[in-house]
Formats: sequence, C-alpha cells, structure tokens
Amino acid sequence: MGIWSFLSSIFGAKNEKRNSITVQSVKQDYPFELEDNKKMFWFTKDCKIDVIGTRRFPSEGKERQFILHVTFKKGFMTDGASAPDIFGCVVPHYKEGNDLYNAAPFIHDGLYVWGGEVTGLDKKLSREECDDILREIWKKAGMGRKIRGCADFGIELFAGSKSHWGQQSDDLDCKHLFVTKWEYR
Repeated sequence: MGIWSFLSSIFGAKNEKRNSITVQSVKQDYPFELEDNKKMFWFTKDCKIDVIGTRRFPSEGKERQFILHVTFKKGFMTDGASAPDIFGCVVPHYKEGNDLYNAAPFIHDGLYVWGGEVTGLDKKLSREECDDILREIWKKAGMGRKIRGCADFGIELFAGSKSHWGQQSDDLDCKHLFVTKWEYR
C-alpha cells in the first residue's frame, strides 16, 4: 500500500461523485488594506472580490457557471493560511504583495465561519466545495500541485474538526463582516 493510499484510508478518499468547484478567475478592484500583528490580519477598509468559476453536480450530470461576490468589511479578522509555523516557509500565513494568494485563505476562513452558508444559494456549500475554492485560488496564484496537496492534507488534519466549521472564536466576533452573494450565470 502506497503512502497516499494509506493516508486516504485514514482520512477518507476523495468522493468523485460529490459536488465540486473550479475557479476560472478572481477579480479584485484594489489591493487589500490591512493591519496585522504577524498572526492576525484585519481589514482597515472594505474590499470586494469576485470569484468566477464552475460548480459541478455529478449526481445531476450538469455544471453551472457562477460568480461568488465576496466583501470583507472593515474590521474583518483572519489568521490567513493557518498552517503551523514550522510549515510557514512553504505555506505562509500571508504573502506580502500577493493579494491573490492571500484571498484564498481569507475567503476560506469566511466561508468556514459561516459553515458554507452563502446568500443566493438554497443549500449551503459543502466543506469540500469551500476547500475547492481555497485550492483553486491558490492554483491561480501559482502555488504548485504538491504544495496544494500538502496544504489540503493539513486542512483535513487540522481544520477538519467541527470546531472550525460554522464556528468563530470568541475573540473574533467578526462573522457579520464577511458578506457573500452567489449568482449563477
């Protein structure tokens, strides 16, 4: 049994019949304006991002184009990519000057806090679909496949608990500062 087979047996293999998301592009009108203490980042000005992509529904045999409009309101807080510090050289919490890379964990954190609930959708996004958005934006930011795979493994290992999905910590009372709208095209 290979290492990936072994890890899949422990953490569960990817379900190819699940809904999935592919991101074609990410549009941001202006750079993030943030304050930080090197561990937490908070927005000092509202910022809007559009994520354009495709959502596949294998059980229905169809796919639909979408735009996910995201607004980070002034005061929204995030820890960026939540990789343990030992992996910071590979998956840093934040990359100075690379808003596309940074948008991925920021959006992912907001989607997780809301438990996949997005305005405009009748049914919440699954955790896997939220993870797809993270991976796909990182792909657009130039992160390699192997590093994305390791980051994905880390998400399963560390963020896979119920304490991250649909929850916010008491000191981060900013859920209301992450606003989304989903539109099918």
